[in-house]
Amino acid sequence: MNEVTKPKHYTQGDIECIDAIESMIGRSSSIDYCRAQAMKYIWRCRDKGDTLTDAKKAQFYIKRLIEKLG
Repeated sequence: MNEVTKPKHYTQGDIECIDAIESMIGRSSSIDYCRAQAMKYIWRCRDKGDTLTDAKKAQFYIKRLIEKLG
């Protein structure tokens, strides 16, 4: 498990929460979901005490967004 890309608490059973959400909302909405999540982590990265981890989480969502767009 990786704190940024695959936190243990994000997986219940055999499926990761992000995969369930994206399956439920569809491709178009999942693009917006990734955009919103990246913005959220960038927006508050200096407020939670671990700027680097939040920047990496934003990067995770940006990479996921690029994969969806590509």
